[in-house]
Amino acid sequence: MSSNTVTDFESTVPGVKLTELKQLLSHEANEGKMVMLVEGPDDKTFYVHYVSESHVVFSVMKTCYYMPDIINIVKDDAVLADRVIGIKDADFDRVLGQSFPFDNLFLTDTHDWETMTLTEECERNVTIEALGRTESDVFSKVLSDLKNYSYLKLYNKIEVCNKGKEGISFQDFSISNVYDGTEACKVEKCIEKVKVHNNNYRLAHFPCEADIEGIKTAYPNPDLLQFTCGHDVIQAVVQYMIHLKGASTEIGVKETARIFRTTFTKEMFKATQLYQNIADWSLAHHAIVWAA
Repeated sequence: MSSNTVTDFESTVPGVKLTELKQLLSHEANEGKMVMLVEGPDDKTFYVHYVSESHVVFSVMKTCYYMPDIINIVKDDAVLADRVIGIKDADFDRVLGQSFPFDNLFLTDTHDWETMTLTEECERNVTIEALGRTESDVFSKVLSDLKNYSYLKLYNKIEVCNKGKEGISFQDFSISNVYDGTEACKVEKCIEKVKVHNNNYRLAHFPCEADIEGIKTAYPNPDLLQFTCGHDVIQAVVQYMIHLKGASTEIGVKETARIFRTTFTKEMFKATQLYQNIADWSLAHHAIVWAA
C-alpha cells in the first residue's frame, strides 16, 4: 500500500499501534479505562458526545484500512482484549457483503457517521440555516447526484485497492470540481477531474468510462446511504444550498458538519444498531462505554 492511499505511518504497522495502545492505557490518568479506536478527528468529535468520559479514552487513526488488522491482534492480547474496541466506517463493506469476525470491531449503520445523521430534522435545520426556509428531499437528491462519483470510489475499492495496486487518491479532493448543485455528476467529468488530482494521472490502471460503466452494471441499485461517503455529502449539500439560494450561504462545510452532529440527538443515536451492538458488548465484557 503506497503513501498515496495511507498517509499515517503508524497505521501501516499494526504492531506499532498495538504498542501505542498499551502505552496509552498505562498512563495513570487512564487507569481502568478502555480505548475507543476511531478513524479520524471528525469521528472522535462525533462519538465523544455519547461515551462515558470517565471510562473511555480515544485513539485516533487517519485511515480505516488497517483497523481490522489491529483489532485482529488486539483480540489475542491479554492486556488489550477486553479494553479496546474499534468503530470502522462501513464504507463499501455492506455494499460488497463484507464482514469481519471480531466481536470488538463495530461498523456504522450506514457508510459513516455523517450518513447516519441524515434525518428529516437534520435536513430541516440545514435548509433553515442556509436558506431561511425549509426544503424537502435535499439529502435524497444529493445522494443521487453523487452516484457516479461514488461509483469511481467503488471502482477504486474493488479493482485497485483490493487487488494490491496503488490506490487512487481522493484526499482533499473538492466535490465542487465535479458538482455545482445544478445537475448530477457525470462519469466523464469525475474521471477527468480526479485523474489530474494528486498525480493520479501517473497510474497506469486509472479507469476509463467503460470501467466505471462495468462497475455500475455489476452494482446497479446500491443503497445510497451505504454507498455515499458522508464527507462528500456535506460538501455537496453546501453546493446544492448555494444553487438553491443563487449565492453563497451563511453555512459552509464546517458549519454543515456541526449541524449534522448536533441535530443527531442521543435518543437518535441510541436507536442505531451501532449503539446497541456496543452496549451488548459492554454488558458481556463488564465494561462501560456509553454515558448513562
